[in-house]
Formats: sequence, C-alpha cells, structure tokens
Amino acid sequence: MTGQLDADAVVLTSRFAPERDGGYAVAVLSRLLTLRSAGARHPLLLTLDVGSSGDRERAVAYAHAHGVPAGSFTMRNLFDEAVRDPSWLRARALPGGRTPGVAYREVRDDRGALVVSLPVIADAAWHLSEANVVVHGGAGDRVLPGFAALYVAWLSHVADGLRDAAGDAERRLVVICESRQVGETLDRWRDPRVRIVHTVHNSHLAHPFDASAPVRDEGWRRWLDALDGFDLVLWPTRAQACEVDGRFPHRVRFATVPSAILPRHTRRVPSRRHDDVVVMACRLVEQKRVDLAILAWEEVVRSRPGARLEVYGDGPLREHLRAMIRERGLDEAIRLRGHDDDVRAAMAKARVFLSTSAFEGQGLAIVEALSAGVPVVSTDVRYGPAEVIGDGGILVPAGDVAGIAAAVVSLLDDDARWTRTSERARRSAARFIPETVGAQLRRELEATLAEPATRLCALADS
Repeated sequence: MTGQLDADAVVLTSRFAPERDGGYAVAVLSRLLTLRSAGARHPLLLTLDVGSSGDRERAVAYAHAHGVPAGSFTMRNLFDEAVRDPSWLRARALPGGRTPGVAYREVRDDRGALVVSLPVIADAAWHLSEANVVVHGGAGDRVLPGFAALYVAWLSHVADGLRDAAGDAERRLVVICESRQVGETLDRWRDPRVRIVHTVHNSHLAHPFDASAPVRDEGWRRWLDALDGFDLVLWPTRAQACEVDGRFPHRVRFATVPSAILPRHTRRVPSRRHDDVVVMACRLVEQKRVDLAILAWEEVVRSRPGARLEVYGDGPLREHLRAMIRERGLDEAIRLRGHDDDVRAAMAKARVFLSTSAFEGQGLAIVEALSAGVPVVSTDVRYGPAEVIGDGGILVPAGDVAGIAAAVVSLLDDDARWTRTSERARRSAARFIPETVGAQLRRELEATLAEPATRLCALADS
C-alpha cells in the first residue's frame, strides 16, 4: 500500500505474553503487521501490566520467530515508564492517599524505592474500581481515581509525546484496543484528536452457541452495553458482526477486518507429506472439544488403521484427554505433543488439519493450515470456519462425531479429492495476507478519521 496514514497508530493490550496467550499474541502481532501494511508509520505496542525484566526482549524475539521484521514496531509499557520517570504521572494526579479498607500491591524501582501502589480488588470488574491508585515520591503522595484514570493518564502522555515528535499539536491518533477490559476503561478519554477502534477475538455467545444463546458472561454484557464508547468496532467475521448488529442497539460503526496471517505462517507446500497424519493445534480447553476428535478417531482407525492424530498445544484438560486416549486403546494413534515451536512445520506436512471447536472467533490456526495447502475438517460453528475455509475443506455439524470421522477418512482415502481441496485451500488463505487485510483496514481507518469522533457525539447526545 502506498502513502502513509494521516495519523499515528498504536495497538493497546492489557499484556503481551505469548507463553500464556498463544493465539491472542499471534493476533496482536498480526494487527501490528497489518497496521504497517495499512500505512502506519511506526506502530507502537502499548501494554498495561506490571511485567518483569526481559518482557520487551522476549516480545521482540517472539515477533522475529514468527517472521515479523525487526523494527516493525516498538513496545512500551505503562509501569516501565512510570518507574523510569514518574513526573508525567504525578503531573496528572491530585493530592491524596490510599483508599481505606483496600489492600495494595506496591511497584518499586530498581533501587527499591516505592513508585506506585495499586489497589487489589477481588472482583472480575476490578478494572472499573475507583479505589485510589497512589503515586509516591516528590513532595507527597498523589492519587488517580482508579485504573481507568491511570490508563488514560498514560495514554494521554503517549499521545502528547507523539504529537511533540511530529511537531503537530493536532496530530490524530488511532488506538486499536485488543482487550475488552481495557476498552471499558477508555470512556474517560475525551480527546477529539483520538479515534478508539476496538477489535474482537472470540465469540460472545454461551452454550448452546447458536443465535438464541445468551451472552457468555457479565464482562461481555458490559462491553456490548458500552459499544458507543468506541469510534469503530472491527469484527473478525461478517456473521458475528451481523448478529450483534441485529441484537444489540448501537450507533458505532461496525466493519469486518480479519486477522492476517503472519509471514512465517505463509509456507510453500512441502514436497513430502505424511499421508496418514492429521494435525490439531489448539489449547486443551473445553472450547476446543478435543474430546470429539478422540471419539472420532476410534472410527477413523477402523477405516484407516495407520492414521495418526497429532495434537499440538497444552492446557488444563491434558490429563483428562490422555485418560480418554488410554481408555480407548488409542495410545499409538493419538499423541498429545504439548507446546511445540515447530507446530507449523508439522502442520504444513500434514495430510489434514482438524478443528472440533464448540465456538471460534476467526480461527487463525485454520488460516495457517490453508496457507500451506492443508485441507481442513472443521465443525461448522459460530464464528469463523465457514467464512475462512470456503471450499478449502469440509464442514461438519457441531458435535457430529461420525461426520468428523467420515470427513477425515474421505481426505485420507481420496487422492483426487485431496488434491482439489488442497489447491482451493491455498486460494482461500490468500484473502488473509497482510497486504490484503491491510488494504481493508486502511479503508476503515480513513473512513473513521474522515468524521468527528463518534463516541464523543454519542456522549453529547446522551
């Protein structure tokens, strides 16, 4: 894409911890790369957690390992900057002290000096508490009324610095918020030069995960009630955007912009494949329904005795799934490989990629498989698989164990069908390269920048 975006751009997230948030971390990296393709000069990655030494170096190493070029973005952290020079924080705080009856967590500098005290709130909505955040040092303690005030103080400081660097006091800033908890705290940021763009990573639905299903939890309910606090919401699929649009009143504009595939995940089709190997790549959690794959594999090996299922990923259900495999005598046919940095190389050499989720947001692992020409067998769930896979695989009704087995066997047994589906898989994946997604993102950001901040218009009318 030619020409720079007429605004600075940052990606805002609560934390960037690839070792804990694999798929989410990949999506955040994807957004940074897409921003570059959309014409952002040098996007920033802003994090809000109290991290540990080496976080920035680990993030850069992770990005490089996934094919993101060095220098593509700069990572900044609220507490790193508060510890290094808290003057900006003190300037935005008022005299005061700790909120009575509230426990506090202390943040100190390298010399052990107390810099900030954070309230510890035993509630899922801790981020909305107005218990004082205490800033120490100088002529006495000063306070900000809660985490929302703390976050907005830092974001305002970052925005001021970008404008100073550009020599333009009216320079606009696009903030792409990746975390719903963080997004809920931004309603105090009334700067008309800022556009707040919120992304979505997963389904908002609870069981049974269909159009009539309730909203998943209170956090999602609060966020959906707060939609008009943003200037643009980016959904990973058209289906989810349409269903939310028809169910929840809002004025904010919706757009569909998926996560792009990272460079390392765009692989040439290997010269050799393992003809009987099927791969899954997911966390071992209830959402991913790996138990369905195990049940289906009993039927697969009856038709294809040499078929192997390689499951990459870890999680709290590991031992439960291992017991299922053992009870069914499938120890030789199914392997739980845990976390493995070489999962994408294994995926690219597989005959089939399998996804048995109960629900999805987009399904980045599915896109990665398609890009390697690996046909996908997936449950047809909200949201993602149907839009992402196209004719590059086979969709099976959710929970249909026999259907999963039959689809897998058909791709293992029928070479002609496999070849056709593999070619279509690569074509489906081409829609998700950074340049293509970047062009979509550029159009949506320019449309948002072309009008006044709609979140402020909504406030004025309320």
